[in-house]
Parts: sequence; C-alpha cells; structure tokens
Amino acid sequence: MNANVGSFLHRWAQRDPERTALVDSGRGNLALSYRELDRQASRVAAHLLALGLGPGDRVAICTANGLDFVAAWFGTVYAGCTTLPIPVMSTAHEIAFRLKHAGCKALLADVDRSEIAHESSVRAGTRAKVLQVEEAIASNSGEAPPWGAAPDSVAMLLYTSGTTGAAKGVCITHESLGAHTKALVEQTLGLTEDDRVLGTLPLTHSYGIRTTLLAPFFAGARTVFVPKFSPTRTLELCTTHRITWLPAVPTMFVAWANQQGKPIPPALRWCLSAGAPLLEDVRLRAEKRLGAPVRQGYGLTEANLTTINAPPDVAVRGSSGKPVGGVTLRIADDFGEELPLGVHGEVLVRGQNVMAGYLDDKLATAHVMRGDWLHTGDIGFLDDEGRLTIVDRSKDLILRGGASIYPSEIEDVLLHHPAAHGVAVVGQPDDYYGEEIVAVVVRDSNVTAKELDEWARERLAPYKVPRRYAFVEALPQGASGKTLKRRLRDQLVSGEIIAEQLPSYRPAK
Repeated sequence: MNANVGSFLHRWAQRDPERTALVDSGRGNLALSYRELDRQASRVAAHLLALGLGPGDRVAICTANGLDFVAAWFGTVYAGCTTLPIPVMSTAHEIAFRLKHAGCKALLADVDRSEIAHESSVRAGTRAKVLQVEEAIASNSGEAPPWGAAPDSVAMLLYTSGTTGAAKGVCITHESLGAHTKALVEQTLGLTEDDRVLGTLPLTHSYGIRTTLLAPFFAGARTVFVPKFSPTRTLELCTTHRITWLPAVPTMFVAWANQQGKPIPPALRWCLSAGAPLLEDVRLRAEKRLGAPVRQGYGLTEANLTTINAPPDVAVRGSSGKPVGGVTLRIADDFGEELPLGVHGEVLVRGQNVMAGYLDDKLATAHVMRGDWLHTGDIGFLDDEGRLTIVDRSKDLILRGGASIYPSEIEDVLLHHPAAHGVAVVGQPDDYYGEEIVAVVVRDSNVTAKELDEWARERLAPYKVPRRYAFVEALPQGASGKTLKRRLRDQLVSGEIIAEQLPSYRPAK
C-alpha cells in the first residue's frame, strides 16, 4: 500500500476532479479544481525527478500561503522527497542554517523570495538548487503521480528548538501524517467535502499544514488561502466564501473580537484556537463576533494537535479537550510515574501524531522520548472526563501571537554583538500578542536599544526581534550558575527592572 500523503490530493483528483480544492485570495480569488491542482503538483514532482532528485532527498519550500506553496509541497512529496517548509519572514541567515543542517538538495521559492533564496543558498555553502515554483509548474518535464512511499519514510521536516536546546529538525513520517489526519477528520473535526476552510495560518508551520492543507484535502473540502493576515479582510472572506470552519491562533481571535461594523460570518460551524493559551474573555467575545463556538486545542511541533475541545463536547474554561484518536496522554511526576486525575504534572504524549525523532540528533531524541513517551515539558492535568488543561509550559518558551519563540536563538544573536556581555531573553505579558519579547542585557559600553534592534533585525525574522530592552549590571544566577529567568520576569512585572519599549507592529485593519 502506498503511504504517500500526496494520495490525499491525488485520490480526490480521480474521484471528483472538478471539485474545487483551493481558492488563492492573493491571486484575485483564483480557484483550482482537484484535477488542476493534482496536475500542477505532478509537474513539480516531474521537474524535481528530472533534476536528479528523488526519494530521501530534502527540498526546502519558502513561499507565501497559496497555490505556490500547495503545488510545491505536494509536488515534493509526490516525488518521494522530504519537504522542509521555511517561514517566509526568515532571514537569509536562518534559511541558510536549515539548508545546511538538513542537507537540502533544492529550495523551491516564489518570485517574491527568489533573491533571498539565492543569497541563502550561497551562505549555506551547499549545492542546493534554487527553483522558482512557477517555473517548475511550467516546465516540460511531464507529470509524475505520488511515489510509492514507505510508511516510515520522512515526509516533512520542521525546525524547532523542541523542549530544550538549539534548533532541531523534527522528522514526521508519511504514516504519522496519514493516520493523524484521518483521525482528525473522521473522529474530531468532523470535516466533510462540503466544508470550506479559511487558510490564514502560515503553511510553514505544523498547525497550518495539518488544519488547512492536509485535513481539508483528506476530506475533499475547499480551502481559501490568505497570504497575509488582516482581520477585516479575513472576515470579508468568511462571508464571501461561506467559510464553515476556522482554525487560528489567539492573536487572530483578539483581532476579530475587536472588529466592528462587519457582518457576522453566515456559515461558520465552529473555530479552533491553538498555538498559545486563549483567555476566556477573548474566547467569549470572539464567539459573539464570529457567531460560532470557539474552542481550544493543544500540541507542539513534535506532537501537533494532541488534544482538541471540539464540539459536540461542552466548552470547558481553559481546557484543551480530549486526545485526538490514536493519541494517549499521561500526567507524570519528575520520575515519569503517572499521577492521579486533577494533579498537576508534566504532559507526556504517545501516539500517531508524535515525531519519529530529531534529525541526526539521537541524544536529543532520547532525552525527550523516554519510555516510549514524548516528554513535552508542559505542565497540566486531566479531569475526570479525560480533558487536558495546560497550567504552565516549558519555562523558557515565549508564545508571541501563536508563534513559538525560543530565547536561546535570540540570545545567541545578541551575544555576538561586541557590546553585549550577557543576555537573557524572557516573555512579558502583552494585551495583543499574549507575550512580547524582552531582552535583558549586560553591556560593556553605552550601546543603545536601537543599535541592538538594528543588529537583531539583520539576523532574525521580524517576529523574533525583541521589542523591549532592559539594561542591568548583572543577570541573577542560581547556585549552578544558570540565569534565573523567573526572577527577571518578576522584576520586570514589579517595575524593579524597567524595559525600554521600541515601536511595535500591529496588523493592518
């Protein structure tokens, strides 16, 4: 049996070829049928194969949400290659790291990212071929259907700092994506071929790929892709295209809850929030504005969409719901022993949504995969109905607008500035983003926040750049010499340490 997840698309192209698969709102609401999309993916696959790429080779993708990404992603898996989605706001430095670390043979980019793609390939010092998606689709290499992939072959690599340490490549197999998607659609989300999904989540992250690409295409549904989030524009699209299901992150629900004067979307059944905690007040206001239930889910890149508080289950304040089919949870103490219901402990996950491991990092994999359980580092409890509530998370992780920010990456960049003697990056509460990034710096000169901001912007994607800087004589340290970040957070909240606020970004109306 062919385990290739590209069969989701290919199957519907054969079963109901004229059914609309996607609408690209960034291209004037260009609509493509399953047959047309399958043909474009097949051409990308044939182009990759003609260039000598094939099963096991890794292909990076850096495009905006829409047709280019979808054709590139499915074309890559059709060819038996492993996809490596890269966030579109990444710098050349960040892209080069991924290309080099993963040993990518090619980088598929859209026209807008062609220049940075070439620069990144040069920086990486590899021989990664830089290809434009539109040229691959238009090539005369023919067409290639989905390759006969083995269940345990890696379909996708996603980079994350994981629960600890520096950036790692999370390996996700065809079998894992296939089984988890099937369970999501049939047992939890209840998607059918009549559903219309709004694709405003970044397709370069696991949450977006699973909910707006894989799940709808498995169900034969339609996704309306949005290249850039705007609360006004997305509400208009929900009305125009009669969107029935809406997955998003808390920041988006905040923006929607604050929107006035637009009609309530007429066809929404329910909405899913994940990526960060959703405040109950925001959830209730968003429900009123959107005219549909808003529920929470929980997951991480290593085990995405582990639990979902999906209808018809009742909404439980703060709960992320019950495990998706094929997923098992355990709440454990520091020794990995299971704790009773209602008792707080570390969330352990086992099931078909769990990664195969970190790329070329057996030590890190063994550290988090102990006793056949993924140790998430998040703290939560289970109620008597088996619903999960997260009460704390990996202590250093910053969740800004639904994006996972790993302080170690930012600290490494700032510490390379000649005037930075010590750096600790922490999260500070923010009304819009949930958390904002604060850099606490020990400096050996009169370097300014503006100068450090310019340094960071050259090396980090905009969403990772600190918006607040505080300068101290020394960082608080424990007996082991480790920086006490909890103390820093407390000092920032109490005003003992004052952080300078730089101009902050807010999305367009």
